[in-house]
Amino acid sequence: MKKKFTIFGHSGFLGKNIVDFLEKNNFRYFLPKRDKYVFKKNLGNVIYCIGTDDIHKNPLETINSNLYRLSQVLENNTFKSFLFTSTTRVYLGNKKTMEVDDLTVNSNHKTYAFNLLKIASENLCLSKDNKNIKVVRLSNLYGNYFRNQIYLLPTLLRESKKKGKISININKNSKKNYVNVDDVIPLIFKIINKSKYRIYNIASNKSYSLDFIAKYIKKNSNCRVLYKNQQIKYHEPKIDINRVKKEFKFIPKDNFKDFLLKK
Repeated sequence: MKKKFTIFGHSGFLGKNIVDFLEKNNFRYFLPKRDKYVFKKNLGNVIYCIGTDDIHKNPLETINSNLYRLSQVLENNTFKSFLFTSTTRVYLGNKKTMEVDDLTVNSNHKTYAFNLLKIASENLCLSKDNKNIKVVRLSNLYGNYFRNQIYLLPTLLRESKKKGKISININKNSKKNYVNVDDVIPLIFKIINKSKYRIYNIASNKSYSLDFIAKYIKKNSNCRVLYKNQQIKYHEPKIDINRVKKEFKFIPKDNFKDFLLKK
């Protein structure tokens, strides 16, 4: 009998792609109803991918989805394994980005608010004396079910079609790392099944400037590109993925440019 999985956050971008993977591979799965987090039955292998990042506009919901509901699921259920999906944004301000490196945070700066919340959530998971509770730090994802998300890239893609223009609101040379969700999900399942460590970075080998992204979107949609607030520059640090490369022979696909042209 194939393993059973329980997906919290199955209606979101990552969750929908995980459910597609489960169906394709004939896994058994359970999709909890919204606002239900405690169950009498064994949940099998839990993947927790609930979590909005809209902390400044909706702080209570962001705290609840990333930390409070996580604690409900983690503390009040029986399961075989548990995987929490975190973010490589926790490395903001860091020069080193290995999983074992200390994290730099600034509690006085609003930019770090979401990072602090994710770090607290990670700590809740990893402080448990259970080797089957694990964390993956994911870079920016792209793939199926992408266009309706609230994040930067899907917003640009959506507005290029609907409004015929997009706005780049930080310096156009700012860089971001994107990894295909189809690369990420099989790796997640390998980590759940058997892994040496309890925390892993998952990212691609390349980062792209916002100017590069905007120009590729323009090729596809012929939209106007407006540049604002160019004094604000933001670089995501290069993410060290040697751990997953070495253990799982992970080689992320380089098809981000093709994705932009097709969308």
